[in-house]
Amino acid sequence: METILNEIRIERIRQVDQCKHGGDTEKFDESNTRNDWVAYISAYSGRAADKVDRNEKEYNDFRINMIKVATLAIADIEAHDKEFC
Repeated sequence: METILNEIRIERIRQVDQCKHGGDTEKFDESNTRNDWVAYISAYSGRAADKVDRNEKEYNDFRINMIKVATLAIADIEAHDKEFC
């Protein structure tokens, strides 16, 4: 579990550093509704579901997308705690 949590932490830092969710500007996060966050998470989980049993490369994409799902959920909780949504 520690390895997985570390990967999520690394992805979250990447998001913040690139100002995708959080970071120097929170304008994007402030503009998202609860529904927007669910849509982002659903999009990545949908990508993961679409690639479940195709081949080894796409299996790896499944894992990457699930890390992104977990990370977006954290970003959503952070935005909620800041009362953005």
